[in-house]
Amino acid sequence: MSSRNGSGTKRVSPLAQPQHEVVVIGAGIGGICAGVKLQEIGIEDFLIVDRIAGLGGTWYSHSYPDAGCDIPSTTYQFSFARKPDWDRLFAKRDQILEYLEEVAADYDLPRRMRFNTTIVREEWDEDHALWRLHVDTGEVITARFVISAVGAYINAKTTPNIPGLDSYTGVSMHPAQWNHDYDFTGKRVGIIGVGASTMQIAPKLAAQVERLDIYQRTPQVYLPKPDFVLKPWMQKLLALPGGSAVANGIAQAVIDSLLRVAIYTPAPLWRGGARIIDFAGRNAYRGWVRYKVKDKEIRKHLRPDFGIVCIRGGAGGDYLPTLNRSNVELVTAGIAEITPTGIRSADGVEREIDALVVSTGYEVFSDPESYKVGTVLGRDGFDLGVFYNTEELKAYFSTSVAGLPNRFIMIGPYSWTGTAFHYFVENAMRHIATVIDETRRRGATIVEVRPEAQERFHQDMLRSGRNLAYYLETRCEGSNSYFVNSQGKSPYIRAWSLLKTYRKSVRFDRDDYSYRSPVEIDAIVESLTAEPARG
Repeated sequence: MSSRNGSGTKRVSPLAQPQHEVVVIGAGIGGICAGVKLQEIGIEDFLIVDRIAGLGGTWYSHSYPDAGCDIPSTTYQFSFARKPDWDRLFAKRDQILEYLEEVAADYDLPRRMRFNTTIVREEWDEDHALWRLHVDTGEVITARFVISAVGAYINAKTTPNIPGLDSYTGVSMHPAQWNHDYDFTGKRVGIIGVGASTMQIAPKLAAQVERLDIYQRTPQVYLPKPDFVLKPWMQKLLALPGGSAVANGIAQAVIDSLLRVAIYTPAPLWRGGARIIDFAGRNAYRGWVRYKVKDKEIRKHLRPDFGIVCIRGGAGGDYLPTLNRSNVELVTAGIAEITPTGIRSADGVEREIDALVVSTGYEVFSDPESYKVGTVLGRDGFDLGVFYNTEELKAYFSTSVAGLPNRFIMIGPYSWTGTAFHYFVENAMRHIATVIDETRRRGATIVEVRPEAQERFHQDMLRSGRNLAYYLETRCEGSNSYFVNSQGKSPYIRAWSLLKTYRKSVRFDRDDYSYRSPVEIDAIVESLTAEPARG
């Protein structure tokens, strides 16, 4: 609590001791990385909470048929925990989850984790320099620092705005909440959505159901998936000193080269080149679809008429051939409504189903709507939900927001860089750990990014990312891509080279942050209001 002295000046109470020095929200890839990096700077008093029942984030909750990664295993790992013995080039869900559990155990994280804990509101207490984290049970957890590691895909869209969805009486599930007790054998099934989950689920279901109806709104891009079992000699090669790092480095070099082209190409040349690339890419993809899909009418509905890289192409090797099956129908007329027993498309046809798979995606970190009003409340009434829903998404180095002292985001605006989550959460955590360490080194209790530093970084993102913004916001019109949000902005990709991102995560002006302590403020107030010494 705070009090006032005789002159009416507000005085801050003695510093309260929170339950934890740091609370990390999310026990997936980001949360595990945060726990490792906090220990590297000597912080042992931290708690990692998650709303689900175990660690691993997406890889814990997503257990649908054939779930796996469409990024090569050699890049899908932490730099501090290389794994040379993946079973396949594109690892499946169970082995990825096993890897994350092993890393967590190696760094003694499970005892610092707490599951089935849903934080519904984060509230900054300025007087006591701590965060009050309100759990849905009514409990309050306090922390000096908070790190949000909720990931890029924040909430599954389990109840999309489709007329009649509530009236459906059959079995329904989302890829993030798969019902393993349900037997699909001989059933009539409808899948809504044609993204990354569907391209893995559909081939498996098609082989066992009586009929599979796939409802497509916007065509996607399905790329070849050169998956294969990693032979023992390959695993031994990756296990050589630096072997796995070199394999990952090659992939990073390709991504870095593409980023540099996007950043440094003069705008007129970039725009002309984009038209050529799109023309060539669309024609090449038409050839690929023609090779994989027999039916001419189906092929017409699989061809995007927007920029070829507007939607992150999925490595869906088995999806396109699935559309050749006699028991599979691709429905592109649009959904008019869902009835108690089926789905009526916009052309008036109703298809009865026994089970419904709602594969309609997620609330993404780059969507302002993902940040709910009243859930993250900072200094002087600052509300992150209000800020992000009324202004552009901004965060200094994608991690820190002015108005939110002692709080950091691991995946924030303009954070996406590199080949996999691991790369950019490591970069984010290197920056966050550096800031927390600097705060402690200065003997301060509160750290907050300066608004002018936040705006400077944001303007740099707009300036260096102008070519990417042109492509995503103009060439991708009509693509329904999550690269572009409801504000018409694309705060997704960090328009820096990978080397620059890596270096700048720790090589930044420390005074871009302000450092203070309630105890210091109290002492200053006392010195200013004390009676002058008598000589």
